[in-house]
Amino acid sequence: MKKVFTSTGELDKRAVSLGLSELVLQENASAAVAKVVKERYKGALVLGFCGGGNNGADALAALRRLCGEYECVAVLVSDKLNNNATTQLKIAKSAGLKVIKANEIDENTAGFISEALKGSVCVIDGIFGAGFKGELRAKITTLIASLNEAISANPLVLALSVDMPSGLDIAGIPSPLAFRANTTITMGAAKLGLFHDLAKDYVGELICADLGLCEGLYTSGVSSDFLLEMSDMRLPSRIIQNVNKGDFGHAFVACGDMSGAARLCALSALNMGAGRVSIVAKKKLKDLEPEIMQKRSFSGASAVAIGMGLGDELYDIDEILALPCVVDADMFYHPSVLSFCAKAGAVLTPHPKEFASLLAFAGFGEFSIEEVVLNRFALARAFSQKFPATLVLKGANTIIANASKLYINCLGSAKLAKGGSGDVLSGMILALLAQGYDPLLASITATLAQAKIAANYSGSAFSYTPKDMIKGIKCL
Repeated sequence: MKKVFTSTGELDKRAVSLGLSELVLQENASAAVAKVVKERYKGALVLGFCGGGNNGADALAALRRLCGEYECVAVLVSDKLNNNATTQLKIAKSAGLKVIKANEIDENTAGFISEALKGSVCVIDGIFGAGFKGELRAKITTLIASLNEAISANPLVLALSVDMPSGLDIAGIPSPLAFRANTTITMGAAKLGLFHDLAKDYVGELICADLGLCEGLYTSGVSSDFLLEMSDMRLPSRIIQNVNKGDFGHAFVACGDMSGAARLCALSALNMGAGRVSIVAKKKLKDLEPEIMQKRSFSGASAVAIGMGLGDELYDIDEILALPCVVDADMFYHPSVLSFCAKAGAVLTPHPKEFASLLAFAGFGEFSIEEVVLNRFALARAFSQKFPATLVLKGANTIIANASKLYINCLGSAKLAKGGSGDVLSGMILALLAQGYDPLLASITATLAQAKIAANYSGSAFSYTPKDMIKGIKCL
């Protein structure tokens, strides 16, 4: 896993204190941008949109590095340049960089930009960086909207953002929109805001640039959150051969009004390695898969999942609280969910609406779904500071919160936006808990496995179903 920081300003100051000036940092940043352009773009024209701050300075330096090998044009979108941008502009002009001031764009230059974006072109977004605050000015909003429209209509455009797509604030929230990059080259270390759900459609592929210090030295000693990688997935192992089904736990699923959700969870747990799987139901279930048993109590369980399809069905949760457990779906609308919050062996898996209900029960106040989405990092962290349970806040980028730390899984896809996906995820976590995983590792492994299965699926994105996900578990 990689370290992720709310802001890297403190890290940049440390680099400067070690003798790397801001201009040296910018040279390293611009070298990373130029390297990506040379590796991925085989056309002739590179068009850079440059602001007046350090982000614009990075873009100007990158354009200067590309001059001669490409036809490079800088469009200055600010009349006021800071010292670094002024210095980089002077050097770039000496190297032959063509410069257009946005407020001097006439019909000819506007036509040039419009035509350029219809063909093969590399666009470098250096308007604003991580320091952007507030709302975009009307002219910048219009410019970015026009660029986004042209980029989306032309697969030949390579759209790169320097550090963060312009229009995203440090929290990763568009204001009101942002530059839609194919690739974002972030400087030094990744910013947490790049993994906000609202930023996902603007960031594209993320590359972290080396600013002149190894990552360990650049980030050492500073508290961070973490970005999960596939290498963090720890799938069950059956290397030891002298074993029996009892060695891999007995996973129980509480069945409610909608038994299909419990069945998906149970099948998922069975495929994820649980030795035995049972469904606890108060009514006789028809056509139950032969591999799954029906029980009337939770006696003998290694771990329990409750909430999926529960509806108005109620269970005595005292027996469940004594075991590792997964809490999902309808349980977040019952006040008794607070008992699970206080349990270190519990994993809570809400989506934003369910999390809003959970926050209300937990005393954080009333939140709309929109407020939860906007403030998902802060709310997930606050919850994990108050309660020992592990939180898995589902979304475009899933957040796992444990003991004030956030673990971000940005590897999911729109394929997972289908009813039942959460039931399957709960079953995967349940199986791992039943096999002895601690709640954090079970959550990390299951969410990464879910993302990996979706990535492996070769059918159309809209056709992906929970049953496809369960089949995919077999191929991990």
